[in-house]
Amino acid sequence: MKILSFSDHDQYVPREFTDDSPVQFTWQFSKFSKNYYGELLYYFYSENLKAYVAIKRSRIKFFSFGQIMHAPIHNNVELSAEDQLSFYNELIAYLKKVNFCDRLIQPHPFGIMKAVPPGAKSCRFGTYINKLQEHSEEELLYTFDPKYRRAVNAAEKGGAEVKFGWEQFRDFYLLYQQTTSRAHIHCDPVKYFEMQHRYLDEHTDCGVVYDKGQPIGGIWMLYSKYAALCTHAGSGGESKLYGAMKLLHYEMMKQMKARGVKYYDLVGVRIGSSNESLEGVFRFKKGFGGDLKEGFLWKTDIANNKMKLFDLLMRIRGNNAQVKDIIDQETTAA
Repeated sequence: MKILSFSDHDQYVPREFTDDSPVQFTWQFSKFSKNYYGELLYYFYSENLKAYVAIKRSRIKFFSFGQIMHAPIHNNVELSAEDQLSFYNELIAYLKKVNFCDRLIQPHPFGIMKAVPPGAKSCRFGTYINKLQEHSEEELLYTFDPKYRRAVNAAEKGGAEVKFGWEQFRDFYLLYQQTTSRAHIHCDPVKYFEMQHRYLDEHTDCGVVYDKGQPIGGIWMLYSKYAALCTHAGSGGESKLYGAMKLLHYEMMKQMKARGVKYYDLVGVRIGSSNESLEGVFRFKKGFGGDLKEGFLWKTDIANNKMKLFDLLMRIRGNNAQVKDIIDQETTAA
Protein backbone atom coordinates (compact mmCIF):
# COMPACT_ATOMS: atom_id res chain seq x y z
CA MET A 1 0.00 0.00 0.00
CA LYS A 2 1.09 3.58 -0.71
CA ILE A 3 0.21 6.99 0.76
CA LEU A 4 -0.38 9.70 -1.85
CA SER A 5 -1.39 13.35 -1.68
CA PHE A 6 -1.79 16.45 -3.82
CA SER A 7 0.95 18.17 -1.80
CA ASP A 8 3.79 15.65 -1.79
CA HIS A 9 5.38 15.61 -5.25
CA ASP A 10 7.37 12.49 -4.35
CA GLN A 11 4.13 10.56 -3.93
CA TYR A 12 1.82 12.61 -6.09
CA VAL A 13 -1.77 11.59 -6.77
CA PRO A 14 -2.09 10.17 -10.30
CA ARG A 15 -3.92 11.97 -13.09
CA GLU A 16 -6.72 9.43 -13.10
CA PHE A 17 -8.54 11.57 -10.53
CA THR A 18 -10.70 13.80 -12.71
CA ASP A 19 -14.10 15.48 -12.63
CA ASP A 20 -15.54 11.98 -13.17
CA SER A 21 -14.18 11.01 -9.74
CA PRO A 22 -16.07 11.59 -6.48
CA VAL A 23 -15.51 15.18 -5.38
CA GLN A 24 -13.54 13.94 -2.35
CA PHE A 25 -10.81 12.82 -4.78
CA THR A 26 -10.37 16.20 -6.47
CA TRP A 27 -7.40 18.47 -5.81
CA GLN A 28 -9.86 21.26 -5.00
CA PHE A 29 -11.36 19.25 -2.15
CA SER A 30 -7.88 18.48 -0.86
CA LYS A 31 -7.00 22.18 -0.96
CA PHE A 32 -10.16 23.07 0.95
CA SER A 33 -9.36 20.47 3.58
CA LYS A 34 -5.85 21.83 4.02
CA ASN A 35 -6.92 25.46 4.27
CA TYR A 36 -10.06 25.03 6.37
CA TYR A 37 -9.13 22.19 8.70
CA GLY A 38 -5.39 22.79 8.58
CA GLU A 39 -4.85 19.14 7.72
CA LEU A 40 -3.92 17.35 4.51
CA LEU A 41 -6.10 14.85 2.74
CA TYR A 42 -4.32 11.59 1.95
CA TYR A 43 -5.11 8.90 -0.59
CA PHE A 44 -4.20 5.31 0.24
CA TYR A 45 -3.56 3.12 -2.78
CA SER A 46 -3.83 -0.66 -2.62
CA GLU A 47 -1.57 -2.23 -5.25
CA ASN A 48 -3.39 -5.53 -4.74
CA LEU A 49 -6.82 -4.12 -5.55
CA LYS A 50 -5.65 -1.12 -7.61
CA ALA A 51 -8.01 1.03 -5.59
CA TYR A 52 -7.88 4.25 -3.58
CA VAL A 53 -9.49 5.58 -0.42
CA ALA A 54 -9.49 9.21 0.79
CA ILE A 55 -8.63 9.88 4.46
CA LYS A 56 -8.46 13.21 6.29
CA ARG A 57 -6.10 13.33 9.27
CA SER A 58 -6.53 15.59 12.31
CA ARG A 59 -4.85 15.94 15.68
CA ILE A 60 -5.80 16.67 19.28
CA LYS A 61 -2.64 17.29 21.31
CA PHE A 62 -0.64 14.04 21.09
CA PHE A 63 -3.43 12.01 19.50
CA SER A 64 -4.15 11.66 15.79
CA PHE A 65 -7.33 10.67 14.00
CA GLY A 66 -8.15 9.54 10.48
CA GLN A 67 -11.54 9.98 8.83
CA ILE A 68 -12.49 8.13 5.66
CA MET A 69 -14.16 10.56 3.27
CA HIS A 70 -15.33 8.11 0.61
CA ALA A 71 -15.45 4.35 0.13
CA PRO A 72 -12.57 2.83 -1.91
CA ILE A 73 -12.78 3.26 -5.68
CA HIS A 74 -11.21 1.58 -8.71
CA ASN A 75 -11.52 3.44 -12.03
CA ASN A 76 -14.03 5.78 -10.34
CA VAL A 77 -16.30 2.91 -9.32
CA GLU A 78 -16.87 1.81 -5.73
CA LEU A 79 -15.47 -1.58 -4.84
CA SER A 80 -17.84 -4.45 -4.10
CA ALA A 81 -18.54 -5.35 -0.47
CA GLU A 82 -16.11 -8.28 -0.69
CA ASP A 83 -13.31 -6.13 -2.12
CA GLN A 84 -14.01 -3.34 0.34
CA LEU A 85 -13.53 -5.76 3.23
CA SER A 86 -10.19 -6.86 1.76
CA PHE A 87 -9.21 -3.22 1.28
CA TYR A 88 -10.08 -2.28 4.88
CA ASN A 89 -8.15 -5.22 6.33
CA GLU A 90 -5.10 -4.22 4.30
CA LEU A 91 -5.55 -0.54 5.20
CA ILE A 92 -5.80 -1.12 8.95
CA ALA A 93 -2.69 -3.31 8.95
CA TYR A 94 -0.82 -0.61 7.01
CA LEU A 95 -2.01 2.21 9.30
CA LYS A 96 -0.63 0.29 12.27
CA LYS A 97 2.66 -0.31 10.48
CA VAL A 98 3.30 3.35 9.56
CA ASN A 99 1.66 4.94 12.65
CA PHE A 100 -0.49 7.15 10.46
CA CYS A 101 -3.21 7.69 13.07
CA ASP A 102 -4.36 6.35 16.42
CA ARG A 103 -8.03 5.92 15.55
CA LEU A 104 -10.23 5.83 12.46
CA ILE A 105 -13.26 7.86 13.53
CA GLN A 106 -16.72 7.68 12.01
CA PRO A 107 -16.65 8.51 8.29
CA HIS A 108 -18.44 11.59 7.05
CA PRO A 109 -22.11 10.65 6.37
CA PHE A 110 -21.38 10.88 2.63
CA GLY A 111 -18.75 8.15 3.13
CA ILE A 112 -20.99 5.09 3.42
CA MET A 113 -19.23 1.71 3.46
CA LYS A 114 -20.40 -1.62 2.08
CA ALA A 115 -18.41 -3.73 4.56
CA VAL A 116 -17.19 -3.61 8.16
CA PRO A 117 -13.76 -4.94 9.17
CA PRO A 118 -13.48 -7.34 12.13
CA GLY A 119 -13.50 -5.64 15.52
CA ALA A 120 -14.87 -2.30 14.27
CA LYS A 121 -17.83 -0.60 15.94
CA SER A 122 -20.54 0.08 13.38
CA CYS A 123 -24.14 0.94 12.61
CA ARG A 124 -26.34 0.56 9.56
CA PHE A 125 -26.62 3.63 7.37
CA GLY A 126 -27.87 4.54 3.94
CA THR A 127 -28.75 7.26 1.46
CA TYR A 128 -31.23 7.86 -1.33
CA ILE A 129 -29.71 8.37 -4.78
CA ASN A 130 -31.42 9.52 -7.99
CA LYS A 131 -29.89 8.44 -11.30
CA LEU A 132 -29.96 11.69 -13.23
CA GLN A 133 -28.69 10.57 -16.62
CA GLU A 134 -31.04 7.61 -16.96
CA HIS A 135 -34.15 9.80 -17.20
CA SER A 136 -35.39 12.85 -19.04
CA GLU A 137 -36.40 15.79 -16.86
CA GLU A 138 -40.06 14.77 -17.10
CA GLU A 139 -39.27 11.11 -16.38
CA LEU A 140 -37.19 12.19 -13.39
CA LEU A 141 -40.20 13.95 -11.90
CA TYR A 142 -42.26 10.79 -12.42
CA THR A 143 -39.85 8.79 -10.28
CA PHE A 144 -41.05 10.93 -7.35
CA ASP A 145 -43.83 9.80 -5.04
CA PRO A 146 -47.18 10.99 -6.52
CA LYS A 147 -47.68 13.36 -3.58
CA TYR A 148 -44.29 14.92 -4.32
CA ARG A 149 -45.19 15.39 -7.99
CA ARG A 150 -48.36 17.19 -6.98
CA ALA A 151 -46.35 19.29 -4.50
CA VAL A 152 -43.89 20.33 -7.23
CA ASN A 153 -46.75 21.33 -9.52
CA ALA A 154 -48.50 23.18 -6.70
CA ALA A 155 -45.37 25.17 -5.86
CA GLU A 156 -44.92 26.13 -9.52
CA LYS A 157 -48.54 27.24 -9.81
CA GLY A 158 -48.24 29.09 -6.51
CA GLY A 159 -45.53 31.31 -7.94
CA ALA A 160 -42.47 29.80 -6.25
CA GLU A 161 -39.21 31.13 -7.67
CA VAL A 162 -35.96 29.14 -7.55
CA LYS A 163 -32.56 30.81 -7.83
CA PHE A 164 -29.07 29.32 -7.92
CA GLY A 165 -25.55 30.56 -7.27
CA TRP A 166 -23.33 32.13 -4.66
CA GLU A 167 -25.51 35.24 -4.78
CA GLN A 168 -28.14 33.27 -2.86
CA PHE A 169 -25.77 32.24 -0.08
CA ARG A 170 -26.86 34.86 2.46
CA ASP A 171 -30.48 33.76 2.16
CA PHE A 172 -29.49 30.08 2.28
CA TYR A 173 -27.37 30.52 5.39
CA LEU A 174 -30.10 32.36 7.28
CA LEU A 175 -32.50 29.46 6.61
CA TYR A 176 -29.85 26.87 7.48
CA GLN A 177 -28.98 28.70 10.70
CA GLN A 178 -32.64 28.90 11.73
CA THR A 179 -33.14 25.20 11.01
CA THR A 180 -30.15 24.02 13.03
CA SER A 181 -31.19 26.29 15.90
CA ARG A 182 -34.70 24.80 15.95
CA ALA A 183 -33.28 21.27 15.86
CA HIS A 184 -30.55 22.02 18.43
CA ILE A 185 -27.85 20.59 16.16
CA HIS A 186 -24.43 21.80 15.02
CA CYS A 187 -24.35 24.72 12.59
CA ASP A 188 -21.29 25.06 10.35
CA PRO A 189 -19.97 28.64 10.40
CA VAL A 190 -20.09 31.02 7.47
CA LYS A 191 -16.34 30.54 6.99
CA TYR A 192 -16.89 26.83 6.19
CA PHE A 193 -19.05 27.69 3.18
CA GLU A 194 -16.96 30.67 2.14
CA MET A 195 -13.86 28.49 1.94
CA GLN A 196 -15.69 25.74 0.09
CA HIS A 197 -16.82 28.36 -2.41
CA ARG A 198 -13.29 29.74 -2.65
CA TYR A 199 -11.46 26.46 -3.16
CA LEU A 200 -14.24 24.33 -4.69
CA ASP A 201 -16.02 27.01 -6.70
CA GLU A 202 -16.93 24.91 -9.73
CA HIS A 203 -17.83 22.02 -7.41
CA THR A 204 -20.36 23.90 -5.25
CA ASP A 205 -23.82 25.31 -5.81
CA CYS A 206 -26.42 26.99 -3.67
CA GLY A 207 -30.15 26.94 -4.34
CA VAL A 208 -32.93 28.94 -2.67
CA VAL A 209 -36.68 28.90 -3.26
CA TYR A 210 -38.66 32.11 -2.72
CA ASP A 211 -42.31 32.89 -2.04
CA LYS A 212 -43.07 36.44 -3.18
CA GLY A 213 -39.43 37.38 -2.68
CA GLN A 214 -39.19 35.78 0.76
CA PRO A 215 -36.59 32.95 1.05
CA ILE A 216 -38.31 29.86 2.43
CA GLY A 217 -35.96 26.98 1.61
CA GLY A 218 -32.33 26.46 0.70
CA ILE A 219 -29.83 23.70 -0.10
CA TRP A 220 -26.04 23.55 -0.44
CA MET A 221 -24.50 21.17 -2.96
CA LEU A 222 -21.02 19.72 -3.34
CA TYR A 223 -20.52 17.91 -6.64
CA SER A 224 -18.46 16.50 -9.47
CA LYS A 225 -19.75 14.58 -12.47
CA TYR A 226 -19.65 11.47 -10.29
CA ALA A 227 -22.37 12.70 -7.92
CA ALA A 228 -24.04 15.77 -6.44
CA LEU A 229 -24.18 15.72 -2.63
CA CYS A 230 -26.82 17.70 -0.77
CA THR A 231 -24.73 18.34 2.34
CA HIS A 232 -26.75 21.14 4.02
CA ALA A 233 -30.35 22.32 3.92
CA GLY A 234 -32.63 24.74 5.68
CA SER A 235 -36.23 25.87 5.60
CA GLY A 236 -38.36 28.62 7.13
CA GLY A 237 -41.69 28.20 8.80
CA GLU A 238 -43.31 31.43 7.66
CA SER A 239 -44.61 30.55 4.19
CA LYS A 240 -47.78 28.61 3.43
CA LEU A 241 -46.62 27.84 -0.11
CA TYR A 242 -47.05 24.08 -0.53
CA GLY A 243 -44.24 21.97 -2.03
CA ALA A 244 -41.49 24.61 -2.15
CA MET A 245 -38.62 22.40 -0.92
CA LYS A 246 -39.65 19.59 -3.24
CA LEU A 247 -39.61 21.99 -6.18
CA LEU A 248 -36.18 23.26 -5.10
CA HIS A 249 -34.71 19.75 -5.11
CA TYR A 250 -36.30 18.96 -8.47
CA GLU A 251 -34.88 22.13 -10.03
CA MET A 252 -31.45 21.36 -8.57
CA MET A 253 -31.64 17.84 -10.01
CA LYS A 254 -32.34 19.35 -13.42
CA GLN A 255 -29.43 21.73 -12.97
CA MET A 256 -27.04 18.91 -12.07
CA LYS A 257 -28.32 16.69 -14.86
CA ALA A 258 -27.57 19.44 -17.38
CA ARG A 259 -24.00 19.60 -16.06
CA GLY A 260 -23.47 15.89 -16.72
CA VAL A 261 -23.67 14.77 -13.08
CA LYS A 262 -24.60 11.09 -12.80
CA TYR A 263 -26.22 10.88 -9.37
CA TYR A 264 -28.12 13.11 -6.94
CA ASP A 265 -27.32 12.02 -3.38
CA LEU A 266 -29.49 13.26 -0.50
CA VAL A 267 -26.67 12.30 1.91
CA GLY A 268 -27.68 10.06 4.68
CA VAL A 269 -30.57 8.26 6.34
CA ARG A 270 -30.42 6.05 9.39
CA ILE A 271 -31.72 2.54 8.77
CA GLY A 272 -33.63 0.77 11.51
CA SER A 273 -33.05 3.62 13.94
CA SER A 274 -34.86 3.62 17.28
CA ASN A 275 -34.99 7.42 17.16
CA GLU A 276 -38.55 8.15 16.03
CA SER A 277 -37.75 11.82 15.38
CA LEU A 278 -35.53 10.75 12.47
CA GLU A 279 -38.30 8.84 10.71
CA GLY A 280 -39.55 12.08 9.19
CA VAL A 281 -36.14 12.64 7.56
CA PHE A 282 -36.19 9.10 6.17
CA ARG A 283 -39.71 9.54 4.72
CA PHE A 284 -38.91 12.99 3.28
CA LYS A 285 -35.87 11.74 1.36
CA LYS A 286 -37.60 8.53 0.27
CA GLY A 287 -40.33 10.56 -1.45
CA PHE A 288 -37.94 11.81 -4.15
CA GLY A 289 -37.92 8.35 -5.67
CA GLY A 290 -34.22 7.56 -5.49
CA ASP A 291 -32.75 4.12 -4.87
CA LEU A 292 -31.86 3.34 -1.26
CA LYS A 293 -28.16 2.61 -1.00
CA GLU A 294 -27.61 0.59 2.18
CA GLY A 295 -24.35 0.18 4.01
CA PHE A 296 -22.54 1.03 7.20
CA LEU A 297 -20.63 3.61 9.16
CA TRP A 298 -17.79 2.13 11.20
CA LYS A 299 -14.82 3.17 13.31
CA THR A 300 -11.92 1.36 14.91
CA ASP A 301 -8.85 1.99 17.05
CA ILE A 302 -5.43 1.65 15.44
CA ALA A 303 -3.39 2.26 18.63
CA ASN A 304 -5.53 0.56 21.30
CA ASN A 305 -3.61 1.51 24.44
CA LYS A 306 -3.10 5.10 23.36
CA MET A 307 -6.81 5.53 22.65
CA LYS A 308 -7.74 4.04 26.03
CA LEU A 309 -5.72 6.87 27.53
CA PHE A 310 -7.47 9.40 25.30
CA ASP A 311 -10.92 8.11 26.27
CA LEU A 312 -9.96 8.22 29.95
CA LEU A 313 -8.85 11.84 29.63
CA MET A 314 -12.12 12.69 27.91
CA ARG A 315 -14.13 11.08 30.73
CA ILE A 316 -12.13 13.00 33.31
CA ARG A 317 -12.96 16.22 31.49
CA GLY A 318 -16.66 15.39 31.74
CA ASN A 319 -19.43 13.87 29.63
CA ASN A 320 -19.79 17.03 27.54
CA ALA A 321 -16.19 16.86 26.32
CA GLN A 322 -17.15 14.44 23.56
CA VAL A 323 -20.17 14.67 21.31
CA LYS A 324 -21.58 11.27 20.41
CA ASP A 325 -21.30 10.40 16.74
CA ILE A 326 -24.00 8.58 14.77
CA ILE A 327 -22.46 5.18 15.55
CA ASP A 328 -22.51 5.83 19.31
CA GLN A 329 -26.05 7.21 19.16
CA GLU A 330 -27.38 4.17 17.32
CA THR A 331 -25.48 1.47 19.19
CA THR A 332 -26.23 3.02 22.59
CA ALA A 333 -29.92 3.28 21.73
CA ALA A 334 -29.92 -0.33 20.54
